Amino acid sequence: MGGKKAVVAGHICIDITPVFPDRPQPDVGSILTPGKLIHMQGVNVHTGGAVANTGLAMKKLGCDVSLMGKVGRDDFGALVLQALAQYGADQDMIVDARASTSYSVVLAIPGIDRIFLHDSGANDCFTCANLDMEKVRRADLFHFGYPPLMKQFYRNDGRELETLLRTVKEAGVAVSLDLAAVDATSDAGQANWQRILERALPWVDFFVPSAEELCFMLDPLRYEDWVRRAAGRDEAEGFLPQG
Repeated sequence: MGGKKAVVAGHICIDITPVFPDRPQPDVGSILTPGKLIHMQGVNVHTGGAVANTGLAMKKLGCDVSLMGKVGRDDFGALVLQALAQYGADQDMIVDARASTSYSVVLAIPGIDRIFLHDSGANDCFTCANLDMEKVRRADLFHFGYPPLMKQFYRNDGRELETLLRTVKEAGVAVSLDLAAVDATSDAGQANWQRILERALPWVDFFVPSAEELCFMLDPLRYEDWVRRAAGRDEAEGFLPQG
């Protein structure tokens, strides 16, 4: 008998992370001000998103895993495919000539929680139809992330997400769902996440979101209070005991 098989699908991008000087800053405004010149210390460019992060980690650990994400036929897309090809993990990727590859600029300022400048790109036109469902049905585990950064999976109260997860679960495959932080001012931030989760979670076996992600979706007022109390620091500091 062969070993267990997994599919990791969903969001993928290129992460561009400028390296700031290693000096803790009290707040964002102390370093990111108009007209200021900041001397950097290099840049890291690597794949990001659930498909690359989780998929390649599983690949490196020796798992039989297929990676299914969508990129454009552009320079960023070529970088993604090149990075995955080093591990023999590019065969099941989808290349869409009409879309642009997703990217994030990650501002990791010492002493301040990371800031992400994100373009969802090809992830926004990713749908169930893009997946090789025959290969998914032959898997033992299907891991999907990040629907908050994939327009087709949060629009219409998550109908596409429910359809995907139900189809996979009914095929007898274990389902894992990973979330992502949501920009409150974006289209995703205006979605009814409580309704989306109500539709999706009956078909999910493994679901371990961060406290911040889940609070934003289920209790926005409490989340706003956490952000206020964090005062520009890591949001997790907002729900720690005060005093």
